[in-house]
Amino acid sequence: MTADTSDAEHLALLAAIGRALGQDTPYEERHGERAEAISFGTMQRLPAGASLEVLGGMVDPETGRVAWIEQQSGVPQSGYVPVSIDLHVAWRGQRLTRLEVPTYNPYFGCRLLFMRWYGETLSLIYREKHRTIAARMEPPYAGLELVALENLGAVDGDTVYFVSERAGLIEGRMLPSLEPALPLPVPDRARRLEVWGRTPGVLALAAWPRRDGAAGGGVDRGGIEAARAAARSVPLPPPEARALVGTPERVWARLHELLAETQPPRFGGDVLVGSIATPYWLDGAERGNRYEALRPYWNSPEYLAVYWHQHLLKAGQKQEAQAWLHWLERVAALEPVEPEPWTRGLRGEELTVRTALTYLRDRAAVLAQVCRTGRLPEGESCYLFSGTRVNALLERDESYPSGFRAVLRQVVSGKPESLSDAG
Repeated sequence: MTADTSDAEHLALLAAIGRALGQDTPYEERHGERAEAISFGTMQRLPAGASLEVLGGMVDPETGRVAWIEQQSGVPQSGYVPVSIDLHVAWRGQRLTRLEVPTYNPYFGCRLLFMRWYGETLSLIYREKHRTIAARMEPPYAGLELVALENLGAVDGDTVYFVSERAGLIEGRMLPSLEPALPLPVPDRARRLEVWGRTPGVLALAAWPRRDGAAGGGVDRGGIEAARAAARSVPLPPPEARALVGTPERVWARLHELLAETQPPRFGGDVLVGSIATPYWLDGAERGNRYEALRPYWNSPEYLAVYWHQHLLKAGQKQEAQAWLHWLERVAALEPVEPEPWTRGLRGEELTVRTALTYLRDRAAVLAQVCRTGRLPEGESCYLFSGTRVNALLERDESYPSGFRAVLRQVVSGKPESLSDAG
């Protein structure tokens, strides 16, 4: 049960909580006053008085164990409204745990999007002011393991899918493990995409229209509704083919084999594997039990091929730069590459590699275009070299291919300007 459940379902949840606590009556809420303002993170009215509200929960039908999230607020004191949002678990007349739900600030609220028991493991997804967060908890229910989802998404079976911060990609997390699912390339060039469940095994994908040119860059609401009405269907892999399979070394080796016919230049394969295919061999999300441990999306090195092209030109190696550009064009024209290889029965490591190759081909066309124009696609940005921390970490990170790190070191030595900083 979540914030979208019906009144009858909510009353049933309160009754189940009462039983789990050993009470003869439903769990009692207190509905105090609400402020006039709306929390944009959760689209709920902000608390302004003494209240206790159950935001959602789930009963384990096998055991009667109940988990729920509740928000308590107190009377304002000198302009400060005391608010707490906590996760509770109760069973057989006992409250097993009470944990603070990690948020930026509980005053801005929390919206429970998903909660389910997997045996003794509890899985939940919630939205707070800045992020959508997936979490899991196991006995003795003393803490949560957290991972940030980059955008709102849709749960299909035991997988949650969401639009990646990387252009042209839908990412996923397996539930309840929170391990990464096979990322799905989508050919849409629009930067702002939205996904939701259409039917079991199928996502709906809509590309939002451009922002209005008026001051403030408002969103064309009518255009959004039209885009949603015209959303296309994306078939999902069958449940047994959703896990990301393959060690990094084996994924790299197989991608190098498949790219061999394009005659890659020196470092070429390693650069694409380390900058574009990363989601297929590396779980880049931070995990932790505190909100502060969840690293926000950082400037990935996905445009390193462009920076290398610019580095070669700057060094007077025009022929090598042209060879690099022509190679990217060959990768973009590589055939045969299926747009949705998971639909023809592939499984395991070969499915991971073939899907990664589809994404490489899609993005190679974008990289070649940026090499020619020096301009990023509309809606995309890259500030990789605006600071030194990220690329310094990448240069030393031996989990990346050696050729990727060698190119990054040479590019950094030339003191490049980030593509977005260059205008």
